[in-house]
Amino acid sequence: MSVHSRVLDSTQLLEILSLSKDATAIYTSEDIVIEMANDAMIAFWGKDRSIIGKPLQEAVPELIGQPFINMLKNVLLTGITDSGDAIPAETMRDGKLQTAYYTYEYRAIKDESGLPYCIIHTASDVTDMVKARQAIKETQLQRDALDQEQVLINIKEEQQKHDFISMVSHELKTPLTSINAYIQLMQSKSSSDHFMVNTLDKVQKQVRKMSTMINSFLNVSRLESGEIHLHKTEFELDQVIADAVEDAKFIYSSNFIDFTTNGAKVTYADKEKLTSVVANLISNAIKYSDYGSAIVVRSEIVGDKVQVSVTDNGIGIKEHELEKLFDRFYRVESTQTKTISGFGIGLYLSAEIIHFHNGKIWAESTYGSGSTFYFTLPLVAN
Repeated sequence: MSVHSRVLDSTQLLEILSLSKDATAIYTSEDIVIEMANDAMIAFWGKDRSIIGKPLQEAVPELIGQPFINMLKNVLLTGITDSGDAIPAETMRDGKLQTAYYTYEYRAIKDESGLPYCIIHTASDVTDMVKARQAIKETQLQRDALDQEQVLINIKEEQQKHDFISMVSHELKTPLTSINAYIQLMQSKSSSDHFMVNTLDKVQKQVRKMSTMINSFLNVSRLESGEIHLHKTEFELDQVIADAVEDAKFIYSSNFIDFTTNGAKVTYADKEKLTSVVANLISNAIKYSDYGSAIVVRSEIVGDKVQVSVTDNGIGIKEHELEKLFDRFYRVESTQTKTISGFGIGLYLSAEIIHFHNGKIWAESTYGSGSTFYFTLPLVAN
């Protein structure tokens, strides 16, 4: 009885791949063209079968900027298998770009002369396992520090603290609103008394500062209780920045704030909350800068995003403190900052708002020479 060799067609090959418990794909050519992929791999990418036959970077563009396409090209060039365990990758899940973890293998298939002509890619999603390990590690750290009863007490105290902050914030807003109304009434009747006009302007500035602080506490309480909601609309971001700059010029007359608009940048976001983010970054820049120094605010289009930056020439931030800046209640402590007021919630709240908008926020600084704070937001497609 003789056995006849045969070449499998694409349908038969797909049927065989579908039997694999792992996500599997086959690539050819130096462009890493997807020749075949089973449903599991298609699902990992968050795509459909229309991507078959396309180069990987065209079919799954979110992989651009990640190392995997170059790794595949290296395997095809050298023939050396590449594999990894619980490697993070940015992939589409539920219509959003999210970090997942994969165990993978890129294995080159060689011809009779030993030259690689295609790659078999197998992968397993181990995100749940990684998260479970992280949860176990965090739980263990908690158990090392506190017993279970103490953890429950802390949770209860945290909730009571949020409730207290929320209640006090609401109670303080009412008299502030009345004070502001009285100030406006007095301003309308004292236009000829320059001393009174200047005094009322100063009082109004302090009222606005206090109102901003109270709103920040209230938003932190809502955020951590899961009660903060975004009310998104389409709007021109530079106009929001310009309005925030004008408000800052009124409140902080000590510094020059430079902002020049350079074209329309329409985003879909919560206008009020983004205004508070820009205002907070400008306020921080002024607080940590010398009297009379310039604050530079810029916005520019970077790819499919708009990037906003606020730059100062102030005291700067040490490198090891940059990653902590957006933690709740964190403040840079030094002899230079002891006299600067604040509770360490503005940057935390700003970061959470930007993250809610699927944006990114970060800071760059040279200690002693100033800092620049950045955030990005998706642009509305034309």
